[in-house]
Amino acid sequence: IGGILFALEEGASYWKPSLTWRTFFCSMVAFTSLLMLNTLGAEFGKVGYNKLFSFGNFVYEQGGLSSYAVYELFLFILLGAVGGLIGAIFNHVNEHITQWRLKKVNHSKAKRFLEVVIISIGVSVTTFLLPWMWTKCTPLPENDVGESEQDLLEELVQFTCPPGTYNELASLWFTEPGVAIRQLFHLHKHAFSDLALILFFVPYISLAVVVYGIAVPSGLFVPSLLSGAAFGRLVGNMALRVYPNLAFSNIYALIGAAAVLGGMARMTISLTVILLECTGNEQFVLPLMLTLMTARIVGQLFNHDLYHIHIHFKKGVYFMESELKSVPRHHDLTARQIMSDQVVFFRPVEKVSNIIDTLHSCNHSFFPVVDPEDGGVLSGTIGRNELCVLLQQRAFGHPNEDGENGNSHHYKSGGLARQSSAMIYNNYMEYQGKHFFPLVEWNVLENAYPKFPKVEDVRFHDGDRDCLMDLRPYANMAPVTIQEKASLSRTYEVFRTLGMRFLPVVNCHNQVVGTITRADLNEESLAGVMLVKGKKNR
Repeated sequence: IGGILFALEEGASYWKPSLTWRTFFCSMVAFTSLLMLNTLGAEFGKVGYNKLFSFGNFVYEQGGLSSYAVYELFLFILLGAVGGLIGAIFNHVNEHITQWRLKKVNHSKAKRFLEVVIISIGVSVTTFLLPWMWTKCTPLPENDVGESEQDLLEELVQFTCPPGTYNELASLWFTEPGVAIRQLFHLHKHAFSDLALILFFVPYISLAVVVYGIAVPSGLFVPSLLSGAAFGRLVGNMALRVYPNLAFSNIYALIGAAAVLGGMARMTISLTVILLECTGNEQFVLPLMLTLMTARIVGQLFNHDLYHIHIHFKKGVYFMESELKSVPRHHDLTARQIMSDQVVFFRPVEKVSNIIDTLHSCNHSFFPVVDPEDGGVLSGTIGRNELCVLLQQRAFGHPNEDGENGNSHHYKSGGLARQSSAMIYNNYMEYQGKHFFPLVEWNVLENAYPKFPKVEDVRFHDGDRDCLMDLRPYANMAPVTIQEKASLSRTYEVFRTLGMRFLPVVNCHNQVVGTITRADLNEESLAGVMLVKGKKNR
């Protein structure tokens, strides 16, 4: 469920009920596959739930009472504010590193490989030297402990320490991240000192900010949780010294993990559900909500979340925010000022040669269908994929030179008026002077999804370029449009809420004067339009 909310909150600029079902189905299949793979390490037919990523159940420390006091909520809010600041610094540093990496490294495969090798050596040396330089050996607790805590004690790393003791830094650096997170969440008795937590948190988050974005699948979720858990446990240890009646430091480890991750990713709803799924205790709903909300508010004061920062670095990927920024919204821009006035269109009945040449010469995904005989009024829109399928299915024919039934249309090509019959052989079934059933049925177009043919892969015979294709049966004859005088806020709202990829701009006579795509609504394009408008107003 957390994964579905993650896709809704962070990964989609448009959502519809069918997308909910698809993400739910994918999450179900992924979880089922994981359970089946985990049976390989357990008894045949049994599910090894202990191998799934989990923080372990947070039990109630005082029977049925909450593990924290109400006044500690203010401390959790403060921890969320600090986590938002840490996340903003992390995102800012990583953004500049990524910009340098795109300019200096990513254009060469050899440099990318060399970068991975150098960073791998640096991380390995750091993770070995720090525990090796830590000379303090902490004795294992001798008192009775619970079964779950006993399992975590067995995961503590002895390293250079004598038997019966463990190395605090080695236990955090040398164990799996999931195990280290559970140790920070559940080991009591001050298993990790303040200095050990500092020497783990600062180098770990510093390495994470450098590693994220290299040519290996390095994640953000677990490193943020682990570094945040160390930071939260450090705050909890210090708070307990000041006021011993506070909650155990493991509660602060959970809140710190949520604060740092929320400060980097800026997610609220999905992270709350994900962390609750991993903790198995509903008493932390309110602390997590307050912490994540505060971390998001503080982080948004400085920069974007890390996912959106990296999306903006991808060329050709234009992610639309939920709301338009206040600066362009209050700049009195209209649809005519942000549109592209270089309109590439097709006529309702178009020559195959014009369609082929247009698809080869531009990479537009949609095209307006304009009838020059009707004053250039917009008749509809048609997509590039549909045109390629129609060409592949040979949904065209030679014009009837006799002009039967008087069905002739005039159209302009190359500035010259030419007359050609709209009567196309084999394109319709005729009955009593009416046309029925286009050559290509709609289910053929639907079945081509998602592997639509490309125009380069379509083969044509001699004489096909002189044929005519009637686009009217396949075009969207009632497209969504926007008036040229519409405000930018209205245009952005229509484009995003309706999930548009192509929006024709029309005048009061319903004539196409331009088109708007996602590229016209991104921050860079809007900034350029505002700059041009500012120069004109000087």
